[in-house]
Amino acid sequence: MTGTPPAAAASQPCRDDLTPRIFRALYAEFDLRTVDGAIHVVVPRGTPWFAGHSLGEIARQISDYEQARRDRQPDAGAADPA
Repeated sequence: MTGTPPAAAASQPCRDDLTPRIFRALYAEFDLRTVDGAIHVVVPRGTPWFAGHSLGEIARQISDYEQARRDRQPDAGAADPA
């Protein structure tokens, strides 16, 4: 049977995972974040970071983060169990 070979199936282009993997290997003390697939944010490992489409959205994230931190702190007025 002769003819044209079947067309290659259309697929998504491969994600380039190598570059971020190399970055993370070289700079293990930093967290690498990618926002909307276009902007990279790098902060020291464990540092909280906030991103949003508006300053109001970011303000809510910060408020929620601060509230969660306050909720995790032991009560300063509580008696120390002996």
